[in-house]
Amino acid sequence: MNFTFHPLRATFLERPNRYVIHARLHGSEDVVRAHCPDPGRLQELLIPGAVVYVDEAPPSTNANRRTTHTLRFVEHPENGQLVSLNSQLPNAVFAEGLADGFFPQFNRYANTAKEVTLIGEDGTRSRIDFQLRDDTGNVCWVEVKSASLVIDDVALFPDAPTVRGRRHVDELAHRATVGDAAAVVFIVQRPDASSFAPHSERDPEFAASLRAAAAQGVSVYAYTCQLTTQSIRLDRPIPVHLMDGSID
Repeated sequence: MNFTFHPLRATFLERPNRYVIHARLHGSEDVVRAHCPDPGRLQELLIPGAVVYVDEAPPSTNANRRTTHTLRFVEHPENGQLVSLNSQLPNAVFAEGLADGFFPQFNRYANTAKEVTLIGEDGTRSRIDFQLRDDTGNVCWVEVKSASLVIDDVALFPDAPTVRGRRHVDELAHRATVGDAAAVVFIVQRPDASSFAPHSERDPEFAASLRAAAAQGVSVYAYTCQLTTQSIRLDRPIPVHLMDGSID
């Protein structure tokens, strides 16, 4: 997937809240206020002095928008590895992979619907990222999650507690118990992970839900990406370790 934006190199200064950063453009004294699309803690990545990439936001019809740029990437402060911080991008990456036949386990499903609403056992509504359907009507529900945190070669999710993410996993577990296929796909927006695990320290409840869902028949997959400031593409599957066992 090629990007349509034009990133500007900058130096990260501070993050006053989860959704805003301040950065100084390279070759300039201008300090810009940029929207951060990844609500995770990012404390291993957004360190003062780190190199980030932002792009200028187009004119907005939203009178409440208070940022002039959008944060796109950060270079890892220790090894320079480029990391994408767009938590919405993995859905598009997954959709492109589906169209290209990248995922053999999903190739049987010819029909795709996005953002499909499910009503849970308790009556709450959740939107699941993808509903896949084959020609005989069999359904597979897929929730796609973005991972940007890698520690000791292990990609971890979530980077901050996620009630919404846990609810999605619980809904998939319920669908699996009534006979539908279901899967969680973690897209690691960097190439340097050798395995994936739920981040039990950051969100033990999500980790427990993911393990329980896998035990009930939900498939769990993780994939790394190759990334430049111009493009991103799926790279390879990596093993998923759920602490109480492994899924390859």
